[in-house]
Amino acid sequence: MIRNIAILMIGLWVFSACSLLDITPEDVVSQDKAFSDVESYQMALNNLYLTLTSSVMNMQTTDFASDDFESVIPGYAESNYHIFNWDYKTQPQPYVWTYQYQIISQANVLIDNYTTVPVKSPVEQDKTDQIFAQALGIRAWSLFNLVQVYAAHYDGTNGNEDGIPLKLKLELEYLPKSSLEEVYGQIFKDINTAENLLSESNYSASTNYEFGLQGIWALKARVALFISDKDTAEEASAHFINTALLDKDNYWMLWEDQFGTLNNEVIFMTHDLSDTDDADLIDYHEIYENNSVRLSQEFVDSFEDEDVRKELNYISSNHMPYKYIVPVNERNNTIDRNLNYKHFRLAEQYLIYAESVLESNGAEALRVINLLRQKRGASLLQSVPDITQILQERRKELFSEGLRFYDLKRLSSKLNIVVQRKNGNVLSPNSALYIWDVPKEETNSNPYIN
Repeated sequence: MIRNIAILMIGLWVFSACSLLDITPEDVVSQDKAFSDVESYQMALNNLYLTLTSSVMNMQTTDFASDDFESVIPGYAESNYHIFNWDYKTQPQPYVWTYQYQIISQANVLIDNYTTVPVKSPVEQDKTDQIFAQALGIRAWSLFNLVQVYAAHYDGTNGNEDGIPLKLKLELEYLPKSSLEEVYGQIFKDINTAENLLSESNYSASTNYEFGLQGIWALKARVALFISDKDTAEEASAHFINTALLDKDNYWMLWEDQFGTLNNEVIFMTHDLSDTDDADLIDYHEIYENNSVRLSQEFVDSFEDEDVRKELNYISSNHMPYKYIVPVNERNNTIDRNLNYKHFRLAEQYLIYAESVLESNGAEALRVINLLRQKRGASLLQSVPDITQILQERRKELFSEGLRFYDLKRLSSKLNIVVQRKNGNVLSPNSALYIWDVPKEETNSNPYIN
């Protein structure tokens, strides 16, 4: 399957160009002129951003394998139904493997051709460096997503265990799984190269649709946290903790008005590009309504009444998550189900920073957690939180954003977290169910993976 994706991408030399502000395709580059200049190189990057906007490219599917959801009706969106039941062998297979490797292949087109793009000036070289850096960052992000789902949790001591295939070139080849140590080494290599290039360039992100320097810092903090590299996680997340969160009264801007002048909470997002008459049905139905899923009552009840995140605009056990919907209210006349995916947000960086400094500076962890809770309308903690409280705050803040299953995987053993479905199925600490099966299409065609 990985090989087939590579064949597709090598043949895909017609790239859609688009404005990163409205992300509307404007023209294409012919095959004989692809990467003949910096403009065509930019257009290839735009095409990668266009790919990221699809609902199947996000990682929210993994949420159905967590404890945030408690019911789903059989017969709807079968891949997610099987994920909900921790049944990864049943066809159809989850989208994650195929589409994350598709993103990687598109990024590899840019990365492999970095040195072949003709540049005519220092300004063009700077622009080329910025495009290359963004492609590296996006590849690192997809590699991280894949290794979180299809490999064991890396705790720093099990680096020799199998990770995932490292598809780093456009060659048409089957690849074995690299070790966890090799995979994370490559992720950090991509991140650090991108960070250095963007730090040294004249880069200034014009929109949060660009995976620029702030996106790289946010990704670095996330990856470091998940491998318990507290020093790196603290250093990277520290870039954000002096940026103010939205007040409770303005929390709606995070979801309804991500371009508001007061809203600094979105670090990187992708935008729903649906321009059909049924645009309000496509992504929301794909993720939630077609699955007929419901949030766990236990989870909903864990919010304090004054917590703005508990408002019916965002969460209820009686309907699918409304977090991404623009609801009918005093600001909007019609409901909008076009999902603008917030992949990296300021609040996550607050939480990463608090967890990273918890052991070394408990008072600072308390201060940062209380900054977040105050802005969300929750009561302030009166003593230094423990890791369980920080995990619970992550759950409340980041539900339906594709991180809960990752959190359970890295901490369930330490905290003895057992997830049980109403049908009796159990996800216990260190369970093999935390490692998804590689799709049959891959194992059937790739002799190096069984």
